[in-house]
Amino acid sequence: MLAYITRRLVYGLVTLLALSMIVFMLLQLSGGGPLDRLRLNPRMQPVIAQLTELWGLDQPIWRQYVTWLKNYVTPSEFAINNHAAVLIAIAAASAATYAIARYMKSHWKGAAILGAWVVAIFVIFSNVTIKFNWGVSFQGAGDVWDLVFGRLGATLRLGFSALFIALLIGIPLGIYQAIRQYSFFDQLGTTAAFIAFSTPIFIVGVGLQLIFALYFEKWTGVKLFYVAGMNSPSFSEMTFWQQIGDTLQHLVLPAVSIALISLAGYSRFQRASMLEVLHSDYLRTAKAKGLRRSKVIVKHALRNALIPIVTLVSLDIAFIIGGAIITETIFGWPGVGRLYITAIGTVDYPVVMAIVMIIGIGIVVMNVVADVLYGVMDPRVRYD
Repeated sequence: MLAYITRRLVYGLVTLLALSMIVFMLLQLSGGGPLDRLRLNPRMQPVIAQLTELWGLDQPIWRQYVTWLKNYVTPSEFAINNHAAVLIAIAAASAATYAIARYMKSHWKGAAILGAWVVAIFVIFSNVTIKFNWGVSFQGAGDVWDLVFGRLGATLRLGFSALFIALLIGIPLGIYQAIRQYSFFDQLGTTAAFIAFSTPIFIVGVGLQLIFALYFEKWTGVKLFYVAGMNSPSFSEMTFWQQIGDTLQHLVLPAVSIALISLAGYSRFQRASMLEVLHSDYLRTAKAKGLRRSKVIVKHALRNALIPIVTLVSLDIAFIIGGAIITETIFGWPGVGRLYITAIGTVDYPVVMAIVMIIGIGIVVMNVVADVLYGVMDPRVRYD
C-alpha cells in the first residue's frame, strides 16, 4: 500500500507540473499584460518596476515560469508554535496505530489507523505557522497567500454545506428508488435528477433567488433568505443565535444551488449501485436464510453499495473550490471562486496560478485518498 501511495503521489507531482505549465502558457497568450492597468497611473511606476524585477516580467516566458515556480514552492515563513503538542500528537498517533493494528478487526483496521493519523496531523498543523512566497497581487490587493486563504474559509463553508445537503438527501433517495424500482416515486426521482443535471447552475441560482428571496418576501412580507453576501452588516452586533440565523439565511440558497447537481448524481449512482447489490447471489442467500428485510438491506446491501459513492464523494471534495466559482459570483459570496473570476478578468496571474494549483493539489490528494478508502472498504481490492 505504501509503495502504491508513493507511486501515485509521484505521478501526481508530474501532473501538477504539467498543469502549471499549461495554465501559465494560456495566461501569457490570453492577451494584455498583468501590469496594463497599473501603467494607467503614472505614480505606479516604482511598483511596476518592483513587480517586473520580482517576477522577471521582462524575461522570456520560460524564465518567467521558472521564477514563478521557484517562488511558489519556497516557504517564506515556517514556525512550530508548540513543540510539546507536536511530540504528543506524534506519540499518541504511533501508540494508537500500534494498538489498533494489534487488536482491531481487519476490516476496520485501515480506517482506524487513518483516523488516528488524521487527528495527529490536525493537532500538528494547528500549532504550525507556514506561509509560502506566492508573491503579491498585480492589482494591489495584497499578498496572494493571505488573499487566497483569507477567502478559503468562506468557500469551504459553502462547499461542505452543499456536500452535506447532497449526501443527506441524495443517498437515502437513491436507496429508496432502488428498493422501489420502477415505482411512481422512482420514475419521479429519475425525471427530477435528469432535470437537475441538465439545468445550468446559473439558472438554478437565479431561479432560487427570484422565488425564495425576492418573490417570497413580496408575497408574504417575510424576509426568508438573502440574495447576496455571507452576513448582514450588523452581524457583529447580533446575539449568538441571531448570528446563526443570519448565516443560514445567507447560506441556504447558494448551498442548495450547488447541492442540487451533486444530489442528482449521488441519487443516480446510489440507485444503480444498490440495484446491482440487491440482485447479487450473496443477498439472495441472506434472504433465503430468513433474515429481516431491513437487516438484509442495511447490513449486507448498503455497505457494499456505498463503496462507489465513497469514491465519488472523495473526488467531489476536491472540486469544492472550482464548483463554487459561478455560484459565488451569482450570490456575491466572498470566497475563492469569486476571487478567481476577478483575477482572470484582470490577468492577475499570481492569484490565478495559486488558485488553480490549490484545486489541482486537492484533486491529486483526494484521488489517492479515494483509492485508499476503496481498498479499506472492499477487502478484495489490493494495491500490492
